[in-house]
Amino acid sequence: MSDSVLKAALYLEAVLPAFELIAPHDAPLAAALAGPDFAVSFLGPDRLRGRLAVTRGVATVGTEPCPGDVRLRFPTALQIVRALDGAGRPAFALPVGGFLHLPRVGRLAAAGKRLETLLNTRADVHLALHAWGNLAVGIRAAMTWLRRHPDGPAARRRLGAGTAVFACPAFPAPLWIDLAGLAAGAGEPAPAVAVRVEFADLATLLRELDNRLDAPAALGLGTLRITGYLPLAEKLGQVMLEAGRLLKPASA
Repeated sequence: MSDSVLKAALYLEAVLPAFELIAPHDAPLAAALAGPDFAVSFLGPDRLRGRLAVTRGVATVGTEPCPGDVRLRFPTALQIVRALDGAGRPAFALPVGGFLHLPRVGRLAAAGKRLETLLNTRADVHLALHAWGNLAVGIRAAMTWLRRHPDGPAARRRLGAGTAVFACPAFPAPLWIDLAGLAAGAGEPAPAVAVRVEFADLATLLRELDNRLDAPAALGLGTLRITGYLPLAEKLGQVMLEAGRLLKPASA
């Protein structure tokens, strides 16, 4: 699998779901999405699929297109990356359905800019959403890496089938990943939890997101607490780091 295909999959499967997660907690993002209902499906080669629907102001994300969607077909994975990476570069896509609703898709530009601001900048007014959103993207990026990267099957065998939960008092809700079914969500998971990682404050979590956290020191200070199967948290952290490097290269 080429790097461009994997990166396009990361945007469709890890970044696009952030609209659904964050919009209920951020008024500017919700306002950007508000208006007549619409749905847009992103279609590309190598089974690349992504769908964003807004119904009565509520965003939901999926994979397969539905009747009535605005369908945008991209000739290459690179064009999907250019359309979704927030760099403002032109991207080529051919509308192949839902032509009457094309004007509604224009609202995505403002919504995408707001999501980019939340995920890529740190300001006191949205710092909790920034950290929560980036961790959620990291979790889903790990899922995509495990599904699509050539080393994914071996990594899944090493990880096993447990559920990991990530929590912080500043979060709107905990985040979880179920490694058995490669599913993720917010709130407390139904499956039994194999490991729970709790950050005492946003500063600790931001250091972790920046790969600058001294975990043994944080555990000793109590700013980081891990209960359950510690090796699972360590191995999952490595997968999230690998996926994050692809999504946000150090040179970007």
